[in-house]
Amino acid sequence: MAPATEIMYFKASPSYIKDPSPMIAELTATSSGETLEGLLKAYIGFETEDPSNAFWVFEWVSQDAHNVHRGTDSFKATQAIATRQVFASKPISMAVNFSDTSRIFSAPVTEFVTFTLKEGVSMDQLQPLVTQLEAQLEGTPNFYGSSWAPVNEKPNVIHGVLGWESVEAHWEAVSSGPLKETIDKVKEVADLWLVHAILKQSNW
Repeated sequence: MAPATEIMYFKASPSYIKDPSPMIAELTATSSGETLEGLLKAYIGFETEDPSNAFWVFEWVSQDAHNVHRGTDSFKATQAIATRQVFASKPISMAVNFSDTSRIFSAPVTEFVTFTLKEGVSMDQLQPLVTQLEAQLEGTPNFYGSSWAPVNEKPNVIHGVLGWESVEAHWEAVSSGPLKETIDKVKEVADLWLVHAILKQSNW
């Protein structure tokens, strides 16, 4: 089975923004090794554009492992704690079967981007542009790699994660030339959402 990446994006509470460590420690203590079977890595961080928005990223051995965890008492307990102490909004949660994120989430900056098909547009029109974009990105200065895949249970949305040396390196790379031309073509068929975050690995 393909690995599955769970991405949670939410408005964080003031206390979590000030110092997430105590709350992460409490959440980790509430979880057990057995109920987290199948979790490969976890990352936490904040959006650069609006640091009151936070990310949790979990890499699972498979979508099934992720689904099993969400049905456990441990998951329900950690969500109850997070709802009281961490979340200032209902989290947006997505699961995506990325092919390779080995250098992306550990990069100095991670770009999160979604392409949502516009009404009347088919994935056959978007997918070749994503493939072209992925190929054009290879060899870009200060670039750590990218991975793209449809969002599970949302077949009209493609999610991309990209690693960069800095936010400025990303904008410099796409401000002109072939990359900008391809992105402009993407915008003709899909609505684009994009933010950056600085992540660090967590001992969840």
